[in-house]
Amino acid sequence: MLGKVVSIPSIPAVLIPLLVLVCTVFGPGLLNVAPAPYLAIALSLGYLDRLGPWSWAALFPNLYLFACITVGTGIAYAGMLQSDAWDSSLLTAPFLIGLGIALVEMIPLWIHLAWQRRFVPQDRFQNGPRALLATLVAPSVWVALFTAVYAVSPIGSYGSVAYTQFQLEPIVQWASVAGIAGIEFFVVWSSVIIYRCWIRYVRFETGKETEAESWVQLDVKTRGRTRLFRRIAFAPTPTFLIVTLFISLYGSMRFWNATGTFFIKPLFDTIEPTVKASCVIGNSDTSDMMGYLNETVELAKGGSQIIIWSESAVNMYTPQMLSDFWVTAKNISTTYGIYLGVTYSEYVDTALIESKNMFTLFDPNGQVAFEYQKAHPVVMVETTVIAGPNKLPVVDTDKFGRLGGAICFDMDFQNFIAQAGDQKVDILLQPSWTWGSIGRLEASIQSYRAVEQGLTIFRCGSWAPSTVWDPYHQIFGYKYNLGSGTFTADVPLRKHVATVYTAVGNLWAYICCAFAILSLILVVVPKRFVDHWFEAVESRLWRRTGSTRKDVKSSVLPEEPAQEGETHEGHHVDISD
Repeated sequence: MLGKVVSIPSIPAVLIPLLVLVCTVFGPGLLNVAPAPYLAIALSLGYLDRLGPWSWAALFPNLYLFACITVGTGIAYAGMLQSDAWDSSLLTAPFLIGLGIALVEMIPLWIHLAWQRRFVPQDRFQNGPRALLATLVAPSVWVALFTAVYAVSPIGSYGSVAYTQFQLEPIVQWASVAGIAGIEFFVVWSSVIIYRCWIRYVRFETGKETEAESWVQLDVKTRGRTRLFRRIAFAPTPTFLIVTLFISLYGSMRFWNATGTFFIKPLFDTIEPTVKASCVIGNSDTSDMMGYLNETVELAKGGSQIIIWSESAVNMYTPQMLSDFWVTAKNISTTYGIYLGVTYSEYVDTALIESKNMFTLFDPNGQVAFEYQKAHPVVMVETTVIAGPNKLPVVDTDKFGRLGGAICFDMDFQNFIAQAGDQKVDILLQPSWTWGSIGRLEASIQSYRAVEQGLTIFRCGSWAPSTVWDPYHQIFGYKYNLGSGTFTADVPLRKHVATVYTAVGNLWAYICCAFAILSLILVVVPKRFVDHWFEAVESRLWRRTGSTRKDVKSSVLPEEPAQEGETHEGHHVDISD
């Protein structure tokens, strides 16, 4: 026993977790590469699977993989709190986040392997309902765990693996159906299938003659396209490919049909009305109030009808100072007939320590359209900022539809922004301020809210991109400002677009939670009861396909010892996958 614990690991046992570390660095974090999470999860699953059933000898390899994921995540977020000057003392937080993420990510893999070893025999390559369900365990548990994490986390959904798919438009569009939970499920399920295919085509090393023979036997047993289709429907890989094709078709069609132009139309029929909107980029460190007001006037003279300031552009130290500021802002909005959104830090104590992060929108009549206090201050950064009510502000306008407002980090909380979808907001105004390299990532993350909630986001960012995203994830403006300047764009006057996600919310996440709980129960319940239940379900399914239980066993389960068509390890291959 001791010899097994202290045995020298093989080269793959050392290198695979290091590859996982590299892929994790380029996964969720500041260096997103879309395929990286797929490889990281597939490699992790393969590494744990090769360790075999749990034993004390497997403890160190598990800890080694856990450490690699932790370090990789820490490196991925190493610049999260860094500004222009690098501060090594700020590296603790990213690595602590990596510690938590590594634990949450490994739990679904452990449960997946426990399920697979219990219900899918390891001495054969199986298809059928059990094998299909086995591939769904890890993605369901993953979604369930992270849904719970997002609900209580002070950083919301920041760090979701779904955000790594930002460059893949068809997958991003799936957020309009199932939210980021749907994308997370797809990524993890893809990783499980990748590993399954690796087992099928590489580890088993089947020959062409065996494949041909298997296909002949399969054809004899199925005898008919309908029966063959139904049997393949229970094979994990074909099922996955069908779902992938559907997601790709849906996402592509939704993206290109944004203006009703999926089929040929004259150009003049595709042009939508727009409103000229501008952004004044401020910096609370300088708090150049008069400069920002003058820039606002110039933009209004230039024809901008909606003007907002970036987050916390100026500081308000006394109630009188705030009152005077409001009077000036109201005069500008009435003089030029514009919607003017000003942002400021309103200090609430004489020591000038605690403050409220405010966003006030004035209408063309000089009235307060809404006054909003940031609901989700940034943890570890806005430590002295008082959180506001968890209510998203909304106002109806004659020209521009329904406007809503949120400030920067609020957009990382999809349940909070769901209020905009519920209230059918047309344009969401978002002042923002970030730092260092995190600005571009935040702009990418927050663009998912436009797809989920079916609205247009006008983002005014200081030290970050100022952007305009429509409900179909099409971009109408992008500019990077470093603490000063202006940004002007033609924002489409598109009405709120109804999405499946706004109708059902986190339904898919809750379904995954239910399936995850069921999976855990089936792992704990005595196996004989579960096997009896599986056999009853499988018999019913196979009767509907026109196959007999004997047919199923002959095509999936080996009845004789190693024959031609089996590998030296005794693995039987069902070619239907």
